[in-house]
Amino acid sequence: MTFTTWFAHIDWPATGAMLQGLGTVGGAVAVYAAARFGFAMWRRQKLAERNRDQAEIILHAAYNARRALNNVRAAFMPNQELVAAEQMLATQNDDWRKFHVKEKQARMITTQAYYTRLSHHRDEHAKLFECIPLAKALFGDRLEQAMENLIRQFIKIRVYADSYVNDYNGRDHIFSNRITKALFYMGEDATGEPDEITDNIKQSIKIIEEICLPHLRMQAI
Repeated sequence: MTFTTWFAHIDWPATGAMLQGLGTVGGAVAVYAAARFGFAMWRRQKLAERNRDQAEIILHAAYNARRALNNVRAAFMPNQELVAAEQMLATQNDDWRKFHVKEKQARMITTQAYYTRLSHHRDEHAKLFECIPLAKALFGDRLEQAMENLIRQFIKIRVYADSYVNDYNGRDHIFSNRITKALFYMGEDATGEPDEITDNIKQSIKIIEEICLPHLRMQAI
């Protein structure tokens, strides 16, 4: 049917077909927009899940490393640990007793005990190190640096243990005090004095928690 006015001739069937076509195009655009929005939401969710999972792994590795460092530095060293260290020295170096200074021999045994402790906790050290590439890629340089600083504390303990052997005469009181604080950890605030390794551990854990914990808490909400 057509309808004629003084200014135009309207073909209603054609007009209806045109409007139907516009509706179809509009529907297609709406579907496309919804699909893109849905994909973007799905992608954000997957990225959030990946960040959450990796943040959880990093936190777990960091907490285990902190516990391992505290165990290595534990001031109490039972006799069986010292006996095992002495036996280890005997298998590695038959003439270690050539040092006639008893104090140095005792320090060699204690140092070997620290080596053994570090060896027992090498997995915690290694797992934290393995997390660094993704930590840097997902969360940035600040997290990477905090984790590397935590790893360095294992190395520092080894260096201080090496120094402990030759510090039996105590000539440098300040350095001797640094060695003692590094190796013979008495627990936080036990002495009320600053402790470089404990401070570094706390600083690293603080940064790691600041970056990683929000990803876990956000998921929980």
